[in-house]
Amino acid sequence: MKKTLTIALALAVVGIAGISATTASGTGSSGSNKSDRHGHDHHHGRPSIAKAWEAAWNNDDPKRLAALFTTDGRYSDHALMQTFKGRDGVTQWAAATKQFVADANVKVNSAFADDGQVAIVWTFSGHLQGAPKPFSVPASTILKMRGDKIVANDDYYNRAEVLAQSGLPADTVFN
Repeated sequence: MKKTLTIALALAVVGIAGISATTASGTGSSGSNKSDRHGHDHHHGRPSIAKAWEAAWNNDDPKRLAALFTTDGRYSDHALMQTFKGRDGVTQWAAATKQFVADANVKVNSAFADDGQVAIVWTFSGHLQGAPKPFSVPASTILKMRGDKIVANDDYYNRAEVLAQSGLPADTVFN
């Protein structure tokens, strides 16, 4: 219950942080793209790991995503009830996603960091193999950090919405 409440509160704050980040974008005395000691990219108003995570997902090399993780890192997609462990597992997950979702795309809309965690609100889009139509759904992710590496990644989005937009039956199973 406490974990669920923490995530819900974090996601609510992300919406507010996204508005603040949009209005604060480009501020700062130097105007540079450099990150501060807390990993925040002041030019874009979001943690630098969120930018790296987005870029890695939108890259064709699944090892680029895995490189953001600790060697014992964990990636969980809660919509599909799938968890992958270690950099090899993260590589496997990224490769499978790219294979199963044509034109898979991640667009970070807002993000913030606090106390070793990063909340990301993003849009997940693509075209499921064999589906008649593409999809584009809102998603959120909580990253737990160890230094500048991801130790845990928890993705949340509505699987039923992906299926409905894709033109697939609600009971479609992915394994």
